[in-house]
Amino acid sequence: MSYYPYLRGRMYDLLALREACEEGDLGQDIIPVIEPVRDSKELQQTVQVLIDHEQPFSVVANPQVSVYGLNDTKLYPLPDLTQYPFFHPSAILAPDFSSEFLAASEGQTSFLIAKNYELLKAYENSRILKKVSGVMIPEVARLHQIVGSKAISLTDPLAFVPHVEDYAEIDDEFFESANWYQQIDNYQGFGDYSMVGSVYFDKGFASRAIALHIIYVTKDGSLRIHHFVSDSNETMSGQKDKFFEALKKLVLWAPDNLKGLNDTTALRELLAYDQQTKFPGLGKVKKLSLKHHFQLMHRLFELKANK
Repeated sequence: MSYYPYLRGRMYDLLALREACEEGDLGQDIIPVIEPVRDSKELQQTVQVLIDHEQPFSVVANPQVSVYGLNDTKLYPLPDLTQYPFFHPSAILAPDFSSEFLAASEGQTSFLIAKNYELLKAYENSRILKKVSGVMIPEVARLHQIVGSKAISLTDPLAFVPHVEDYAEIDDEFFESANWYQQIDNYQGFGDYSMVGSVYFDKGFASRAIALHIIYVTKDGSLRIHHFVSDSNETMSGQKDKFFEALKKLVLWAPDNLKGLNDTTALRELLAYDQQTKFPGLGKVKKLSLKHHFQLMHRLFELKANK
């Protein structure tokens, strides 16, 4: 059973991934899937780090969000990935799909990302589905029926709310069941969008509230996500104060709830800002929250392997 974190390739997503790889916090059971959104130096550098560490990963050949796929000439081209057996070619089953996107070299295995039932149904008996090693799908029965044992679940447990301050009403929610590490219901792997969520916005926008999202494992082995929301949410001003309001809630909650496996170096770095007065910026906060999730999953897979 492998874990496929699905990342949209924004700068701080890539920084979290790159640092986790450099620090040995991924491993062979975690296979990051990057859907590029920008022709950026960060993407190029992150892919090179993954290669240097022989980390299994995938880059979606036909990204469907933002503008990355619209220009064939790149300022920061990616290296030739056909020579690396730990690279997994992948593509989204969309109107621009081509079987060439899934061309795999010796030692490589490819997988498809399919969310549209009608398109997947059209390929049901095709050579493509027979050739790929896996198909990432939402947990929808009619999709699963088509791909069978090649299914890799792709879920988005993070609740989408109209306004950030609405997370204060949710507070704590389910993320992954305790049997995440087992092959159940004929799925060979699982993936998610971490604490970022599947809804993609091309550019950030100001918000009246700031929320910190921390994924953690409970005593029964299930994964949950807790939301820490600022209080002074009447206007959009005062981003620094809002951050420290949310952080203070995390600092008070962490000692009783984020012990043991949950006590990662990324979490400690985030908590340490409580002893400072400088606002690190939301990008860095997001990077640390995502990196914490990577480190936690790596620890969980190591614990499973040592049992």
